[in-house]
Amino acid sequence: MTTNLNGSYTHFPSPMKSYLFSILAILAAAVPGTVLAWLAVSWLGLTGIAQALATAFLAMVLSTAIYALLVAVGRVMKVVK
Repeated sequence: MTTNLNGSYTHFPSPMKSYLFSILAILAAAVPGTVLAWLAVSWLGLTGIAQALATAFLAMVLSTAIYALLVAVGRVMKVVK
């Protein structure tokens, strides 16, 4: 961590590090969100196009919620701003 002139911390001084952590956070949210959505929709007994559409929609909702949770945890732990 480096200190800015105003005393706040810059956690990712390199833009490449920031991009890498963003990609990792997106993957960390997308993979479990997709798996959970697929399991939930399969449990409902949907098949075919209905299953694909329901899984895609639910995966987006779950992945967004997981990503928001990861960001909140990161802010509490002071890993991200």
